[in-house]
Amino acid sequence: MRWVTEEPTREVDVVVAGSGAAGLTAALVAADSGARVSVLEKSAVLGGTSAISGGMLWIPQSGLPHGTERDLAAARQYVDHITKGRASASMVDRHLGRGPAMIEFFTRVGGPEFTVVPGFPDYHAEFPGGAPGGRSIEPELYEMQRLNGIADAIRADPRPPFRQQEYFEFWGTYGRFPQDLLDQRELDKVATRGRALVGPLVEAIVARDGALAVDAPVERLIVDDARVIGVRTGAGDVMARYGVVLACGGFEWNADMCNRFLSGPVRARCSPPTMVGDGIRMAMAVGSDVSAMNEAWWGVMADIPGLEADGEPLQTMTTVERSLPGSILVNRTGRRFANEATSYGALGKVLAAFDANQYGYSNLPAFLIADARHVKRYGIFGASSLDDAPEWLNVADTLAALAAKIDVNADGLAETVERFNHYANEGLDPDFHRGEHLYDRYLGDGNAPHPNLAPLDTPPFAALEVTCGAFGTRGGVRTDEFGRALTPFSEPIPGLFAAGNNAAHPIPFGYMGAGSTLGPGMTMAYAAGQTILGDGRRAA
Repeated sequence: MRWVTEEPTREVDVVVAGSGAAGLTAALVAADSGARVSVLEKSAVLGGTSAISGGMLWIPQSGLPHGTERDLAAARQYVDHITKGRASASMVDRHLGRGPAMIEFFTRVGGPEFTVVPGFPDYHAEFPGGAPGGRSIEPELYEMQRLNGIADAIRADPRPPFRQQEYFEFWGTYGRFPQDLLDQRELDKVATRGRALVGPLVEAIVARDGALAVDAPVERLIVDDARVIGVRTGAGDVMARYGVVLACGGFEWNADMCNRFLSGPVRARCSPPTMVGDGIRMAMAVGSDVSAMNEAWWGVMADIPGLEADGEPLQTMTTVERSLPGSILVNRTGRRFANEATSYGALGKVLAAFDANQYGYSNLPAFLIADARHVKRYGIFGASSLDDAPEWLNVADTLAALAAKIDVNADGLAETVERFNHYANEGLDPDFHRGEHLYDRYLGDGNAPHPNLAPLDTPPFAALEVTCGAFGTRGGVRTDEFGRALTPFSEPIPGLFAAGNNAAHPIPFGYMGAGSTLGPGMTMAYAAGQTILGDGRRAA
């Protein structure tokens, strides 16, 4: 255990296990109310998955400029449609109601500052209650020098310091990034996305004498007379007068738990390898119920060499690459199988579709196919020319030769491209309706003849393998709307709370829009931070 701040006593008011945005939110709420708080992080750096995430929050009626929400009725209608009746009404109401209060709290205490990404639509904006923009927010730029000597204790993000609005609404692809601007941000130690979310939270906690430790894995919960009163670590016990908040993340890196609980395969990850379900298992050991364990934050991922965290290779999400004109996704038969431009959560589920006849996954492996014009205009993860393409990108002069390289049915691929090209020239996709939805077009090229469609007719051709990945799991400790861990009989476990991916997500099915992980996860952490003090003081 290594204390980033001054080491506290071994008995505090609140212990938070995990230092992602949810854990830090709960810690800040408690610390702002005068509680002595210790945050214990398993890895050698703070921030968890949040630090390397996009940092966006889905918060209807955030109260920020350019937010379009007048009341929450439409947002509630949209969530009800998305979840197909599989979400607790009280949990949904608490998320929607608390979101604006949480943003106001951050403003008051000097936490993260946010701005609306005005054009970013809900992922299914065409559904009842869906919005064309205004519900997804992102952190403002943050100067890491404000953290003084502890800035290096926050997890680094290997990607350039771009903001999400810049990526999605201004530049569109890596090939269009203004490198001089990004280089200057690097020199000035300006953080964006997840680090711009985590940094201000850490700063505000430290300002309230909160303590933070790294290399501090929590191993077990300490229980006395049915109440959780502290945690056991390899460096000794840390006692919590009011209780413990578990915010240790999900279990996507735990192969055994994935095999036992998830409905599809996890073949790629872009989260830190510490996400092995520690907090979920510790809570189960003291009688906690779990929920939504078959659900994950699915994504369409590619293995681009060079990305890693804590010595483990990471994969990367594909978003605009499969939405832009001149590209398609195909399976081993050479056939398209979905609208390539739809949300990564929905498409991740399609990748895991099971074929009963072949007794295997219908769409794995899958390949992003693009022509030379697409690569020259947009690039694929920085590769902007097929003349000197990187090893991870398969290139061939003909579709037949490309099919042979990637072991895809050549006739199927030729027929698919021929049909796609015919309709793409007319700006149509009768098979999967690509480009007919607002979210599709948002991630397309607004300057092209069609934002999402163009024929693949300029050799050579390229193929990038993509697969079914998860950047987190969304099942975990079942809680009430105040973040209290519940037993299988729906009774609160005194002194135990859970938030973020450590807890069952308050909206366990469906994906509303950008920030659907952090937004609800942090609002539940906000509730836990408030409740743990009230419950603890009454019990003390």
